[in-house]
Amino acid sequence: MRIVPLQKRMTKMDDKDPTSVIKMIKDLKAGSEAYRKSNNSVSLRLSGTAYTPLAFGESDECVISPKRPRLSDSNDCSLNMSEAETVPSSPWEWRRLKGQVVSLKTRLSHQEAAVQQLHKIRRQMEEVFEKEKGILEMQVEQDKQTIKQLEVRLDISRRTIQDASEARASVEKELFQVKTNLEQKIMSLMNENAKLLEDHKHAPVQEGKIVTKDSTDVSETQLKLDAAQRRITQLEGKLKEYQTKQQELELQNVELQSMKIKVERLESERALWEEGKTFVARAARANELEKELSTAKETIVSLRESVRGKLLLEEQMANVMKRLDHMEKVEQQVATLEAKKTELSLRLAEYESTGITGGPTALKRELNRLQQAELVLKSEEGQLRSRLDAALRESYTLSKNYEDAKKVAMDVTASKEQLNKLVNRLQKKMILITRERDSYRQQLDLYEKEITIDTNNAITERIPVLERTIDVYRELVAKLESDLQLAESHNQADECNKLREEVERLKGELEHRALKGDFNCNARILHFTMNPAAIAEQQAEEKQKALLHEVEELRAKVAQGGVNMTTSSLQTQEIAELKQTHEIKIARLKEAFKASSQEYRQACYQLFGWRVDRTKEARYKLSSQYAESPDDFLFFKIGEEGVDLLETAFSATLGTLVERHLQQQHSVPMFLNAVQTDLFNQQTMTNVMS
Repeated sequence: MRIVPLQKRMTKMDDKDPTSVIKMIKDLKAGSEAYRKSNNSVSLRLSGTAYTPLAFGESDECVISPKRPRLSDSNDCSLNMSEAETVPSSPWEWRRLKGQVVSLKTRLSHQEAAVQQLHKIRRQMEEVFEKEKGILEMQVEQDKQTIKQLEVRLDISRRTIQDASEARASVEKELFQVKTNLEQKIMSLMNENAKLLEDHKHAPVQEGKIVTKDSTDVSETQLKLDAAQRRITQLEGKLKEYQTKQQELELQNVELQSMKIKVERLESERALWEEGKTFVARAARANELEKELSTAKETIVSLRESVRGKLLLEEQMANVMKRLDHMEKVEQQVATLEAKKTELSLRLAEYESTGITGGPTALKRELNRLQQAELVLKSEEGQLRSRLDAALRESYTLSKNYEDAKKVAMDVTASKEQLNKLVNRLQKKMILITRERDSYRQQLDLYEKEITIDTNNAITERIPVLERTIDVYRELVAKLESDLQLAESHNQADECNKLREEVERLKGELEHRALKGDFNCNARILHFTMNPAAIAEQQAEEKQKALLHEVEELRAKVAQGGVNMTTSSLQTQEIAELKQTHEIKIARLKEAFKASSQEYRQACYQLFGWRVDRTKEARYKLSSQYAESPDDFLFFKIGEEGVDLLETAFSATLGTLVERHLQQQHSVPMFLNAVQTDLFNQQTMTNVMS
């Protein structure tokens, strides 16, 4: 890190920055010197007229005013007048004195403006220093976080190195054991070979029997070789794992080097920021240099500690490299063992070519051991077959259950589609009813207008309106007849058969669930005697009939022509009475509908445990009876494609239930039941714990 002396920096700043603080201080000094010189020149000029210069804080009114002084003024200015023996008599001298005073006042105003500008610059510098301080603090926190991350990575690398060392030690132990076993086998084979040579010399007659024994011994040795080869493949796999670990260590080393480079870069940036900070602080605030020196010393200490940590990391990397060299030596040892294995295989081939076997006792022992191992393997095979059969049975039962669930889901979807069709029909009816209501309102408005307008004009204006209403009613009748024809066109026999089949299937399901103990089959379903929807439909039909009858009467009256004013007044009274009665009926119906809907919602909440609120169009909010807080609710959107669950804070915690019941099973009721049971279990557990 390069350090520039303070004087050089100051000179550079003075040369580059024309609005620097030092230049402004010099300008202030030059202005104060000029002000002093001007004061001296004024005193010299006025010395011939016996005028003494005023102090900086004295008032000018006592000297400047050419008028006759009052008594109060003479008392205030007695001290100043005692110093001056004579007063200038000419007006020219008075004017000159006034001009000098004005010039002094202007200079004072300029000096005050310069001082205020310096204060503003100082405030701006303080704001800049505070911003830089915040940025440096953020950088220090980031450096601390990076150091923590590096420490965590170092701990992980240490753990991986320890695991690698332990694995290497276990591999060395296994290699040593394999080596000792192979040496023992080689020695036993050499001894058997020597014995067989001696037996061959002494007993040449028994060569036929020995050939059979040799074949059995060769098979045994072949099995041993296969086991040794398997062990070697396992060791090769472990070596591959160690190589992968070595590659991971190399990647970690590369990451450590990159992090070191980043740390060095951050240290250099920090040094640059600190240099700029010290430079500006020394130029603006000389009193805080000692504090900054102390902070700089602390940063130097922290940097030294980071350098020490870097050295420790380098030492650890050197240790890791040493361990890697040791692992390479282990690989060389493995290569030598493989060479020995090839030599042993060649020796076995030579031994097989000779056709000489070992002793009979060793053969019997090996045969007994192999028979016992075969029995153990057969017993394990039988157990595994029995387990496999059980697993196949379970899979078969699960597939059956899955098919049954699929059938149930298809039936549910079919019933859902039927319900959607019914809902669409009811919506169409509601649209027709709303249109009729609007037409009735238009008629009422026309009746109210007719009260105030002449009878002849009313009749002439009323005829086209009535014709339009008649056309509207004709269209409504045509639509209703088309709907009736479409409804009758469907094959009712097929629907009855389908419904019977569905009833039988549902009865079977009810019996099956009753056998399981899910619910009581004899349970009764209660319906409202005063159903609000049926009442509303009946009232709408009655209202429609009454309005049609009224329209026919109006047509008859229009056809008659000459209608007296008395009849129109009576009609207006009748219309007003009918209007009042209809409004009273509508208000009562609204109150009854509100009460019944509130009762229905309360019953649903007590029976099913869900409160349903409609927030927007086709959006419903469901809050459970067993929820811990009112913020635990679900949002559903009902559209043409189906029911969609909207995301909330509570639904985010139900990931498993959403995946099981909505994504896999596509069943909203099962999802709601699962959520309700989960909340109920949680509440009961909390009550038991409390």
